[in-house]
Amino acid sequence: MHTHELSLRQRQILKAVIHDYITSGEPVGSRSVSRRHLSYLSAATIRNVMADLEEIGYLSQPHTSAGRVPTDLGYRFYVDTLMHQPRLSKVEESRIEQGIRPSSGQAEELMQETTRILSHLSRYAAVVLAPKLTQSTWRRIDFVHLHRERILVVLVADSGLVQQKVIVLDEVVDQPELDRISRYLNTVLAGVTLQEVRNRIVARMAEERDEFNELMRRALELSNKTLEGEEGHVYIGGAANIAHQPEFADVKKMKEIFGAFEEKSKLVKILDECLAQGGLRVIIGRESEIREMRELSLIASPYKSGDHVLGVLGIVGPKRIAYDRMVALVDFTARLLSNILTEADA
Repeated sequence: MHTHELSLRQRQILKAVIHDYITSGEPVGSRSVSRRHLSYLSAATIRNVMADLEEIGYLSQPHTSAGRVPTDLGYRFYVDTLMHQPRLSKVEESRIEQGIRPSSGQAEELMQETTRILSHLSRYAAVVLAPKLTQSTWRRIDFVHLHRERILVVLVADSGLVQQKVIVLDEVVDQPELDRISRYLNTVLAGVTLQEVRNRIVARMAEERDEFNELMRRALELSNKTLEGEEGHVYIGGAANIAHQPEFADVKKMKEIFGAFEEKSKLVKILDECLAQGGLRVIIGRESEIREMRELSLIASPYKSGDHVLGVLGIVGPKRIAYDRMVALVDFTARLLSNILTEADA
């Protein structure tokens, strides 16, 4: 990605245009930059600098307007170089702390609370990628017979989170047998991933041909079923908030954006990349590989239990999102959620 060295004056003017555009959603003219930000510069001087910034690709001029708007490249320069990260107010911090309460340890409840508070405070859409069953390390697993071949799997992660999943077996297995399998798995399970449990069972089945084999075969089948179709679950909150932004008044654009939220596998793909790269990420407009996300920006950060990364949370909004404040919001929430999950693990 090419970046240019900008002079102090170019930086000041770019920053002023971005701030005004984020606030108003209207193209920004040289006169308003002079009036509101840089009164010691004439509108003509500012106009010339804006023309230079357009030439290097940081601003663009919508056909119908004399004003300019930032490009994806302009936002990127702003986020990487010009932006100060503000702190959230104490009031906001305590609202997040009160909004995310690990009351029952249910993963679903915690993820929903996180999306709710993030979308409420940001006024945009919030996304949370739940911990993947394959990546979590487990304290215990229980199987509850529901009806015929349907079984409820209850998993308690080392982080204290409880996740549930209904699976369907090829045969009916009664509750006493399920209890035996749970007991067996829990002796193998402590502190490892389900993937690792599967490997251990397979190794053990290869070693010994004893009365255990039937039990192990079933334990393996239940473990496989539990991990089946595991592509990560995304919780989305406040998607409708985006509809209120002026740039999405166009119905076609709106449909595209809701398309991106509907097709969760695409969102999972982006959030998985954030998970793999670690640290807070800001993905702006066309930097996203997903066509439907090209008018949007995503600010995302992983959350962990101890050193173990579990998932990702973030905010999705228009490209003229208030990056500085949203970065502070996402960063604080990710750190808070990590603390909650780390303490549960202790």
